[in-house]
Amino acid sequence: MPFIKLLVIVLCVLGIQARAQNVEWGNPQKIKQKNLYTQIIGETPSGIYLLRCKDNDFAADVIIEKYKQNLSLESSVPLPLSINGLVERVLLVDNALFIFISARNTNTGKVDLLVQKLDENLKVSGSPFVICTIEKGRFIEKRKIQIKTNAEKTNVGIMYFTLGNDKNSSSLNLYCFNNQLQQIYGKQFNLAYRQQSVFVTAFDLNNGGDIFLLIDYPKVQEKDESADPRKFFLYGYYQNSDKILEYQLDNDSVFIEELAMAVNNFNHTITVVGFYSQNKNNDVNGYFFRRFGFNTRTEELNYISNFDGGVIQKLTSTRLERGKQDLNDYYIRKLIPRSDGGIFLIAEKFYQTKQTYTYYVNNFPQTATRIVYNYDEVGLISLNKEGEIHFTELIKKRQNSVGDGGYLSSVVPVITTDFIYILYNSDLDKESDIMLNYTNYQGKSDGKILIKSNNFNAAIIPGEFKQISANSAIFSTIRDKQFTLMRVTF
Repeated sequence: MPFIKLLVIVLCVLGIQARAQNVEWGNPQKIKQKNLYTQIIGETPSGIYLLRCKDNDFAADVIIEKYKQNLSLESSVPLPLSINGLVERVLLVDNALFIFISARNTNTGKVDLLVQKLDENLKVSGSPFVICTIEKGRFIEKRKIQIKTNAEKTNVGIMYFTLGNDKNSSSLNLYCFNNQLQQIYGKQFNLAYRQQSVFVTAFDLNNGGDIFLLIDYPKVQEKDESADPRKFFLYGYYQNSDKILEYQLDNDSVFIEELAMAVNNFNHTITVVGFYSQNKNNDVNGYFFRRFGFNTRTEELNYISNFDGGVIQKLTSTRLERGKQDLNDYYIRKLIPRSDGGIFLIAEKFYQTKQTYTYYVNNFPQTATRIVYNYDEVGLISLNKEGEIHFTELIKKRQNSVGDGGYLSSVVPVITTDFIYILYNSDLDKESDIMLNYTNYQGKSDGKILIKSNNFNAAIIPGEFKQISANSAIFSTIRDKQFTLMRVTF
């Protein structure tokens, strides 16, 4: 009998343990302040490609680098552009590098979106070619053109806004291309709102080439000041029917505070999940779950509910201000589709505070203000296909930094077939450990130190990582004050 009990205990322990992670490091490089930000493009059999830039727009003065499979630097050159323009995006499609550039045509006065291809050695391959053109006087300088691939990387989607026929309207432009950048369709839709009033939360496309967006607009001014001032919609363009459909997400009884969407190519659905309050003066204590079918183009589920008191208490258990128990300042970082039509949600508490301090110039006191970036606990919420809460977990952490935009703060989610991994830096004020939390899809969770600070000082840069396979990711890190690539195999 004792042996049987011991066996049961061992099996239970094994049931929540993830396999050991393999960590590989590249060669350290000196950090150049003019190329502080990094964007990992992806990996091919030839190597790993990334961009470096002085700001996170990656629009001008961009450097492209190629790393060997062992993460050592092979080459680093200014992004080779044969035309004068702004870089909108660099994508790796079908193991080929494509640079998307917006440039004004001096002959026509129009703005062209061009594509320039690079070979595996970062050399220009062929001539740049135009894939779409924006009419003269319609281009909006301050709105970046959004470009991305679908999950299978078989299609490239492009979305941008242009000025409408009058000052109170704008146009939504949608394009889809195959992996050879041959156009499948290009559509334009008129919106009865000024482009300054249109806000896009998310843009994505499924493996069939349909495009989805979360867009919100200002409401007409109402007498009831407690009403939500914005109205929220999911837009879906379905190429088979050549129609764009509008699904309203809000109603008069809720005030949407946060929302996100996820494409589920497994069961052909698009899911929108968000947090709400009863009105803008109330606590954030409810959520909604909306699911729409690709094939039927109709809503399959509309679920709305207050959070259970136990869930609220669990997700706010680390707060010192015990008087307010709600999910205010929680932001959705990622939605992960479940195969049954449910969703797994990762949300993080984030807020900014201002500190006033005094310093002296020629013995005269001067007052200034600095911004503190606070990244605190992370909530993991699993919702079943009916929209009900399956389980919740909480990762307790506190990350605070001043004047850096939270460069080393927040979390990195890595999704495998068995676990959801969350990586983050434990402490930003001194030598930091890199922490790893892992949760399986039944809600069993555990954590450990992935990289100990007593071995060497290292910190991941959460905004600069790329999951490159089902169980492997590449991270940009600062190791012993030098930039270093790190690969983790889970």
